Amino acid sequence: MKSTKIAFTLALALLLGAPAFAQYDLSLSSAAGAPGSSADLQVLLDNNGDPIQGWSFGVCHDGLALSLTEVIDGAATSTVNEGGSPDFNQVNVVSDQGFTVGVVVCFVGCATLPTGTTGNELNVASYELLGEAGSSTSVDFCNTLGNPAVEILVVVGGQSILPLTSSGTIEMVSGPPPFDFAVADQAISYDGLSGEATFTVTPTIQENPDNSGFPSETQGVSMGMAHDSSLLTANSVAWNMDTGIDPDFAEGNAYDGGWTIGVVYSFTGQATLTFETATPVLNVEYSTVASALAGLETDTMTTLAWSNELGSPPVVNIVVVGGGSVDPSLTDGSVTLSPSYAPPDLPFVRSDCNGDQVVNIADGIWILNEMFQGGPAGTCAEACDANSDDFVDTADAIFLISYRLLSGPMPSAPFPECGTEEGADCESASNCP
Repeated sequence: MKSTKIAFTLALALLLGAPAFAQYDLSLSSAAGAPGSSADLQVLLDNNGDPIQGWSFGVCHDGLALSLTEVIDGAATSTVNEGGSPDFNQVNVVSDQGFTVGVVVCFVGCATLPTGTTGNELNVASYELLGEAGSSTSVDFCNTLGNPAVEILVVVGGQSILPLTSSGTIEMVSGPPPFDFAVADQAISYDGLSGEATFTVTPTIQENPDNSGFPSETQGVSMGMAHDSSLLTANSVAWNMDTGIDPDFAEGNAYDGGWTIGVVYSFTGQATLTFETATPVLNVEYSTVASALAGLETDTMTTLAWSNELGSPPVVNIVVVGGGSVDPSLTDGSVTLSPSYAPPDLPFVRSDCNGDQVVNIADGIWILNEMFQGGPAGTCAEACDANSDDFVDTADAIFLISYRLLSGPMPSAPFPECGTEEGADCESASNCP
């Protein structure tokens, strides 16, 4: 490391009293984006003087407005050494302050940044926008980063020359939030008599495709949703494994009136998840409050509303990108609860398949005729299920003949009088009032 510093120091040795030359211009581009999105700035160098052998500089930013996430070589730096990278190329990043760059194109003078070239892209820096919409922040060249501090200079003919510098600006503009949490409207049918039903809701996350850097690699989420506790109960909330991520941490809690969950895909940052389309990320099970709905004749609508006020301390709806919290837009959903009443159970006599009010071998023949000869069908399948095994087949015909002619077992209730059975498949029975 020490020898590298010495080599670079020798290559960029300062010429005492060297004046500033206007033909070397070092500038930063500008950008704009919505808070929570990312923006890229270019470091550009115009060479209207002699061939450049190397350069160094620092770039500073306001850590409250921006977070530096990455610095990469620009097109000019990547190819400056006869189509390849420089012999020495050191980039150091301080995410909340800025970055420094030191470059020697070729230690033996084999290549330079040619004269008469403008817009040479030295580096591209990516920032996460932390400020509020309507604000702006500057990104400036500086000589205060590093120990010792890295100076702003270009090397020409073995001499260090101070270039002219121009700052860049990033504007925080209003725009759609980077991500959207949504839950679809639900239509749920419940038992009108008991008021009971259980159903599952699958909240989704989707990233706005207009975001800079789309699709973003997210590292985790936290979510919370409220509901009307007089109508619904949240039974459980769990991460949806269909996302392909088995999180290192996924803690969900159900409350009276809502639920929350916090998820970290990987504590080491090795697992990330993108949301290019609306992706179901949770399975939330709800039950109806039976006492509130039993006996109702009309539909009841209630809201599932995203909330930042559930839990202690409250869990806030966010997406984690690059270690920072990004606020999403929140799209609420509704649940329409519709009562369903099964038709009343009709009375019938078991084994009276032909409905003639008599149980005899004619009923067995009726069953065989229906099954094998295309004969008429009975209107009460439960009555034809003579042996009560939940099937109407040849066994029922044999059971009937055995009962009438061979002293076989008697049909089970309802028999011999009319009666009902819950859920019986019986459209009508002519032998019962």
